[in-house]
Amino acid sequence: MRIGVISDSHDNLEHLNKIIDIFNGKQKVDLVIHCGDVCSPFAVNILNRLNCEYFGVFGNNDGEILGIQKLSNWRFSKPPILKTINNKKIIIFHEGNIVEFIDESIDYVLFGHTHTPMLKFKGEQTILNPGSLSGYVTKNSTYAIIDLLENKTEILTLESGE
Repeated sequence: MRIGVISDSHDNLEHLNKIIDIFNGKQKVDLVIHCGDVCSPFAVNILNRLNCEYFGVFGNNDGEILGIQKLSNWRFSKPPILKTINNKKIIIFHEGNIVEFIDESIDYVLFGHTHTPMLKFKGEQTILNPGSLSGYVTKNSTYAIIDLLENKTEILTLESGE
């Protein structure tokens, strides 16, 4: 199973459209996780073009929560969210100030908020911030791909179209 991970899209519709095309095409992901700050309900309409399931958490800049929930068919929730996918435990936050303290029985710890990509490991645990899809603050538009079958995680830039 391949999972696309994005965060901090901040209503950047151009970048959302690009990543949906990448996830539906070249990357062929099976699931997309959004780590918060989609921002407005109209941006969810773009996520609804995905050829796979998606879900996410709310971030500190998500304004119209009810509108986002309705348009996403209730796929967004307040963090944290804990899911088991392909026998892997995945916890999703927006703000990652406690990620270092998450028990190592959780396989993947995903968060956003800082707009800075980060990939590190604590024992067998993967801690991932995909960075900012919007490209605001750092000027780089980044996302991540987790391949659960190959146990591989990588951070990519939107500009490379990888």
